[in-house]
Amino acid sequence: MPTIRAFFAWTAAAMLSVATTVPAEAACYPMAGIEPRIVPVSFSGIAAVPRNHVRIDFVGHASFEIESPAGVRILTDYNGYLRPARLPHIVTMNTQSRTHSTDVVEEGIKYVLRGWDEKGGIARHNLRLKDVRVRNVATNLQDWSGRLSNGSSMFVFEISDLCIAHLGHLRHVLTPEFLAELGRIDIVLAPIDGMWTMSHEELFEVLGKIKPPLIIPMHFGSMGGVEAFTAKARKLWPVRQHLESWIQLSFRDLPHRTEILFLQGGN
Repeated sequence: MPTIRAFFAWTAAAMLSVATTVPAEAACYPMAGIEPRIVPVSFSGIAAVPRNHVRIDFVGHASFEIESPAGVRILTDYNGYLRPARLPHIVTMNTQSRTHSTDVVEEGIKYVLRGWDEKGGIARHNLRLKDVRVRNVATNLQDWSGRLSNGSSMFVFEISDLCIAHLGHLRHVLTPEFLAELGRIDIVLAPIDGMWTMSHEELFEVLGKIKPPLIIPMHFGSMGGVEAFTAKARKLWPVRQHLESWIQLSFRDLPHRTEILFLQGGN
């Protein structure tokens, strides 16, 4: 099974957040009549992402480097110590945790999108940069006392006619309202720990509602989370393991029915 980079770091200070109002609907729409298949692309060094493709590289824990054909690089759950080789243009932080966020941001990162509102409201992001759109869906909206909060966000990345959702530290089943705000999702980056976010049963319910063609696991590596998840998931969907930390694909490469694909990474 995939290995996960050990994560140890703690930092503090303050930086920029970009927030705007999110339109009610997503910009991605279904495309019919296309023969779907997954085609992992092999290359050496740093190559440009082909037109109508996206590259997803698992950096570790809940951090993925996502790159567009125009060269826009995004790092999810930026925490300051799980870093790709190249500086990202956009970083997202799902929740306030040292493994998912940091207050110290590397110089040169232009857009810092936090999944919570530092002023105590509801986070709203709708950023467009070249061929990329990044928006959020605020989650964990109630704390233990029932008070309206906003502990985290799911982030949606729209690139090359693909809608990629990073579920982050989601801790509740999605209602029809959440699903409507998410819109069509083609690839889900899903936390499979079964403990720190939500149970596997709750996660399967969420994934069953979203119905993505491709699920890429994240947030695992301790207490047998991978083995427990895989044993249960195989009863629902095919589970495959990729030999690299990255995959490059287009809308045409998506499977007809939901599949789970583990990426190597985090070592």
